[in-house]
Amino acid sequence: MAKGIFILGTDTGVGKTFATAGIAYILKQHHHNVCCFKAVQSGGILKDGKLVSGDIKFIKDINDMQEFCAHMNSYCLKAEVSPHMAAEAEGINININKILEDYKTLGDKYDYVVVEGAGGIIVPIIREKYYIYNLVKDLDIPAVVVARAGVGTINHTALTVNFAKSIGITIKGIIINGYNGSYFEKDNIKVIENITGIKVISVLSRIDIENEEKFIEKAKLEYARSMNIDEILKVF
Repeated sequence: MAKGIFILGTDTGVGKTFATAGIAYILKQHHHNVCCFKAVQSGGILKDGKLVSGDIKFIKDINDMQEFCAHMNSYCLKAEVSPHMAAEAEGINININKILEDYKTLGDKYDYVVVEGAGGIIVPIIREKYYIYNLVKDLDIPAVVVARAGVGTINHTALTVNFAKSIGITIKGIIINGYNGSYFEKDNIKVIENITGIKVISVLSRIDIENEEKFIEKAKLEYARSMNIDEILKVF
């Protein structure tokens, strides 16, 4: 069975997908057999007439992964809202056992599986019954928290880490995303490490999107510059 890590975000749009792709990229560059998994995707995109996970597509494009999108994503929903609302809108009953089985199938095939969450740690997957943190615990894997670099990130990151710890989730590292190098961002990193007691294992710089091809090229360069294989292996 593969070693797994869950990528939590302090919020939606903080860069979970970018960080997930990066972890996989560094592992692949060092010849490790790795795949990624996203249990529920809200706001799927149309490709060849089918709804697919844009997050998984990006991860596959970065890493030239040959695994089928459907094997890497249990549920792809149309509405770009919280998973529980998107599922309700389509009349879909999310089956947690299916998610766990899909993860296990990948785990039997690969040495490492990087699992991307949806939104933050307390985002509902099933209304009033099942949340992102429940999935982390059911998968029984540790987590890495992805956080913004800028103003407000200290509070969001500390709350996420402390809540995770309080319910028995092991946080193995923090990734700062969208870093611009400002004086307050540098201080944010120091304060976050001091408050949480968790190491910032990577600081990913902000990349402006010119077009998809150039963005992917720049992303790979940023991963190689800012992510260390030894630090990545330690989180599993």
